[in-house]
Formats: sequence, C-alpha cells, structure tokens
Amino acid sequence: MLKKLLLLLPLCLLIYLHGCNDDGTDISPEQGICLRNELSFDPDIFQQDGFHLFVIGDSGTGNQNQQNAANTLESYHLNYPLDGIIHTGDIFYPDGLGNADNDEAYNKFTAFYQGLSPLPWYFVAGNHEHDGSISALFTFIDRDETLHLPALYYQKTLAKPDIGWQVNLLATDTTPFTFGLVQAGQLAWLQNQLSARENQLNLVIGHHPIFSNGAHGDTEELQGSFYQLLKQYRVPLYLAGHEHNLQLLPKKEDVNFIVSGGGGASLSEVSCGDSLYADKSHGGFALFITRENIYVIPVPLGGPLYMFSLPLEQVTGN
Repeated sequence: MLKKLLLLLPLCLLIYLHGCNDDGTDISPEQGICLRNELSFDPDIFQQDGFHLFVIGDSGTGNQNQQNAANTLESYHLNYPLDGIIHTGDIFYPDGLGNADNDEAYNKFTAFYQGLSPLPWYFVAGNHEHDGSISALFTFIDRDETLHLPALYYQKTLAKPDIGWQVNLLATDTTPFTFGLVQAGQLAWLQNQLSARENQLNLVIGHHPIFSNGAHGDTEELQGSFYQLLKQYRVPLYLAGHEHNLQLLPKKEDVNFIVSGGGGASLSEVSCGDSLYADKSHGGFALFITRENIYVIPVPLGGPLYMFSLPLEQVTGN
C-alpha cells in the first residue's frame, strides 16, 4: 500500500503544479495567472480595420509601480500603435487633485506619459477623485486637448475616415451609486444615450466593477438599474478599475466585463473564480475592435502573451 502511495505522489504533485481546476481554468504557477478560453497573442489581427485602445486605471501614485506600468503601456504602443487610452479612474492618490496648478498634477500624471503624446485619453473619475476637487480636475484636463473629461458622465464617438462605422464610449460616474445617492439623472442620461445608439457599438466605462473576483468584490449598488440598462441594450463590454489587478470576466446576459486597475497602486489579491483572465499584476488591457470582434489583450509588465476574442453578433451597424 505504501509503495502504491509513493508511486502516486509524483502524479499528484504534477497535477497540483499544472493547476487545472475542475472548471477548466488553467492556472499558471510560473506566472501566477488564471486563464480560460485564451488564444495566443497574434499581432496579425492588427491587419484588419479597427480601433486599438488601451485600458488602464488606478494609476496616480507617483511611484515606481506607476512608472513600470507606464513603461509597459508606452512599449506596447511603440510596437502596436494605439488610437487612444481609456483611464478607469483614480488618477490621483490619495485624495484626488486639490489644485490644478500644484506639482501633484505633473508628478502623478504628466511626467509618466509624455512619450504617449499626442494620443487621446478618455477618463472617468474614481472614488479618490471625489475625495479632492472635481473642479480642479476639470481645469487640469481642460488645459490639454488630448485629455477628455468634459463632465462626470459623457459620451465620445471614435471614428476614422477610412472606416464606415464608429465606437461610442459612454463614460459614467459610479461613485455616487456606492454612496447610496439617487442617480435618476445619470440613469436617464445613460438610457437616452444607449437608446439613441441601440444598433451601434457602445462601450460603457465606470470606475467600480459590477462584478469582480478581487478583494472589493461585486459592487451591488450597480447591479440594479445601471446593470439592467447594459443588459437591455446589449452593451458588449463594461470597463472598470477600482480593484488593483487585471481581470476579464465572462459574458453575463450579453455583457462582458474588464477590470483594469493595474496602473500603479499597490496590488490587491484576485481569485480565479469564473474569470477568463485574472492576474495580480500592474499593466492593463489592450482592445482591438473590429466590426465582428473585440480582441481583448492582457498587457501585464511582461508584455502580451494571450488574447481573447469576444464576438459582436449583436452589432448591426452605425
């Protein structure tokens, strides 16, 4: 009996190290990531017509972690040119921006991303922005035509002259929901925007994740009317931050979910759960959006190795 157990021990160890869950999620102990339904990253996808965006958030520490994430973003852009950057909030830690003219604005944002000019940035405010002066934040952003945060919630249409379709970004302000504040006006605005563009490609951005396998967990305050609108209008992708890690969660009733909070803040734990991808890493996600697919490309500090294809059958045209 003992001999049989000794023979089985190496096999058990091999299974443990490979890390394949009963649900089919591959866990790479060498890289510390969770994977499911992944493809190998293939730069040939960029030969198609499309929009190439990078999603990053929770950045504004002014420390080496932010520099590492910024270097990763810039390196990715140099190799695979981007059309724009989406920031999922928490631009300035720990208390937002107090004054648009102090050194903090430069030391926690401008200094890190000068190599990315003139790429446009599309921001949402995080909970830490609400701890500071929103007015100062608007002033800082208004001074640079490449930075976009015209209001706490707004719509931007991305277009290219040689492509006959568009991508609509709907940026929202999720922090008031988490405070329990009535958001009838914002919800009415979101419904109007989605209704007016019902058969177009709409991406919704907010700081807080609706679902998360990280330390904060799900944001229950967003799972009511806010989430219902995303389902009703079949929004293919909701982008968030807040969790200091990288997550791609599977489709729930037509909506996929990205959590991109690896811009520089201290990392937080994340479990595999139902994730297609989960990584306790700085960095972000690239999105390459074609007429038929959204290719989601995790870009941790080591660079892109994998990608995921999210079909867009529900989009009929602009």
